[in-house]
Amino acid sequence: MVMNQEGPVTVVVRHRVKLGKEGPFEEWLRGITQAALRFDGHMGFHIIRPTDPKRPEYLVLFRFDTLENLARWEESSTREEWLDRLEPFTTHPPARERHTGMEVWFSPPLGQSPPPRYKMVAVTILALYPLISLVQYALVPLLSDWPMLLRTFATTSLLVCIMTYGAMPLMTRMLSRWLYGSAREGRT
Repeated sequence: MVMNQEGPVTVVVRHRVKLGKEGPFEEWLRGITQAALRFDGHMGFHIIRPTDPKRPEYLVLFRFDTLENLARWEESSTREEWLDRLEPFTTHPPARERHTGMEVWFSPPLGQSPPPRYKMVAVTILALYPLISLVQYALVPLLSDWPMLLRTFATTSLLVCIMTYGAMPLMTRMLSRWLYGSAREGRT
């Protein structure tokens, strides 16, 4: 997927690890993530470890501040050297998805593009509008003694957390047929 958008880029990498190789894979993962942190523009990473011990699949999310800095990492000999060490631990090559902007909230089926932007906007508004209304009605009066900047920071932080961890995952699941079409059907 080619993107010529400025701003942060999130990459999601799925690793299917061979049973019994989780320990060596974790060591490899520590090494490559530490190597990536030394590259300009790296904004951090998050590792989601397997929930099913019979099917160890790791998700690694990492961010770079620009596509240009991400490309420097992806084309580096350092990354290539780490990837050369990966094969003994995994059953498949890593699957990668790259997201910018609102795409981070919309996880398309593997190999598919994110939904059209107008659909992302519609779902985001459907999730955000009731939350903002609720916060304005219920929370802002309780914080009326707080300085405006602190009150705004607190309500924004709360809304972002609710959107990221609750509202958007729920909305994208509920509206997945409309967002992605029939390709989403039958997925487990």
